[in-house]
Amino acid sequence: MLLRRRALLAAAAAVTTGSLAACDLGGDPPAPKYDPTGDALMPLLTRTVALRDRYVAVLAAVPALQDRLGPLKDNHDQHVIALAREIGLPEQGPFPAPSGSPAVTGSAAPVPSDQAAALKDLGQLEKDARQDAEGACLAAPSYRAELLGSIAACRAGHAEVLA
Repeated sequence: MLLRRRALLAAAAAVTTGSLAACDLGGDPPAPKYDPTGDALMPLLTRTVALRDRYVAVLAAVPALQDRLGPLKDNHDQHVIALAREIGLPEQGPFPAPSGSPAVTGSAAPVPSDQAAALKDLGQLEKDARQDAEGACLAAPSYRAELLGSIAACRAGHAEVLA
């Protein structure tokens, strides 16, 4: 009788193990892979990178503005990092172009070498960037509102510093 119980338990274990293994043979379909290029924040990240790069170009053309513009450029560095983290991309890039959108490479206008013109150029870019961040904040899910509202407020402050 003891032998029959052991044989029965062994047979049940073999059937169970075989059934579980058989479930894996066909395999479940793989989970869909996340595509960050479709994230609603990708256009904002791309434009933020372009704005940061514009600051870098202006600072290279007009080094005398380093004290005034350096901290603003550093803020945009932090915005790039925060947006990349939120999207799930490496903080330092490279960043893919948003799906369905052409790549944004920054302002096509040449970089002014005159301080007043450079400040005016960046001031307008900051105003546009603030509106961009505000729009993203209003359109984004609530869990992203704090980040996007903070970026929009920072950009509004930048526009005032540059005015």
